[in-house]
Amino acid sequence: MAQNYIYILVAFALIFGGSLALRSNYVNKYKNKYYIYAVLVNIGILIGEIGTHIGVYYGLRLIHIISNMVKYGLAPLLPYCIVLMNRKCWKRKEKIAMLPAILVVLIALTSQQTRLLFYVDGANQYSRGPFFLVSLAVSMLYFLMLTITSFYEYRDADFSEKVYLLAILVLALGGVFLQVFFSQVASMWTTTGISLLLYYTFVLELSNKYDVLTGVRNRRAFDSHKSNLLSGKYYELIVFDINGLKPVNDNLGHEQGDKLIMGAADVLAKSFYGVGKIYRIGGDEFCIICDANDETAVNTALADIKQNILKANKTMENQVMLSVSYGMEIHRADDERNFQEIFNVADEKMYGMKQEFYRNKKA
Repeated sequence: MAQNYIYILVAFALIFGGSLALRSNYVNKYKNKYYIYAVLVNIGILIGEIGTHIGVYYGLRLIHIISNMVKYGLAPLLPYCIVLMNRKCWKRKEKIAMLPAILVVLIALTSQQTRLLFYVDGANQYSRGPFFLVSLAVSMLYFLMLTITSFYEYRDADFSEKVYLLAILVLALGGVFLQVFFSQVASMWTTTGISLLLYYTFVLELSNKYDVLTGVRNRRAFDSHKSNLLSGKYYELIVFDINGLKPVNDNLGHEQGDKLIMGAADVLAKSFYGVGKIYRIGGDEFCIICDANDETAVNTALADIKQNILKANKTMENQVMLSVSYGMEIHRADDERNFQEIFNVADEKMYGMKQEFYRNKKA
């Protein structure tokens, strides 16, 4: 019964974390929503664990059965909810991804009759069913998807940030494996609950450096980077601006405009992955800083933009077409110009391309 006190403490910590998410304006609303769902599911699982111990300790067979139904039914929904915090990776396929979880829920609700996941006999003795590993496999599948989508979502993160993210995921998986192979060690849902809190803390910390809407670095991170670009350093600076955003906002609403901004950020992230760091420095303005002294890679990334825009436009709604203008300037090691002068030149080139775009559109 002492384990129940640990579960209660973790549940209170999760409630506190959920209340912070309800109040937070720094994290994307979708991340907040699914984080709160994950908190509620985790609390439900902890209540199920507490109910199981009470059912065994006091000989309450019905409580024992219901608690196991709750635990097994909610188990795959927890990593699924955390996966959906990275919602933009899914492109509306989250309902399909939920099918394995629904299957486990249905099996859990009928398991006392079918004995597939668990069975509590007349003497109130619990035993695992033949589908126990199936339930575990579904949870592991979602944890794998969580790992993949997390590293995709934060693919532009620094190495230290990726190490921290990996440590959080390893902690959650470690707790699961400990309890599976050492059933007397009740670690699964305590470590998962702690990992959930750490994951949200990680997201909050990144929100200081990353734009909430697009997931790329924000103006604050841009100012920090440019302050480190001293004379004598090689770098390429590319300024991007979305064409025709204002008419989209005026005629179709800012929600469609936001989708256009997110589409542009996604195109830049795909095209310049591993080549340069992407920053959203204004409403529809982005800047990429490439300091690896590899002009070939930059030119390839610029060429990839056209193909990635074509792919993105196939998924755009209301016939909204994504288009960008850009300007690039290089600061070489012997260049005496400062960052602002380099930026101004790139900005002027970008506006020249934009004017050409509108002239061709009127023609």
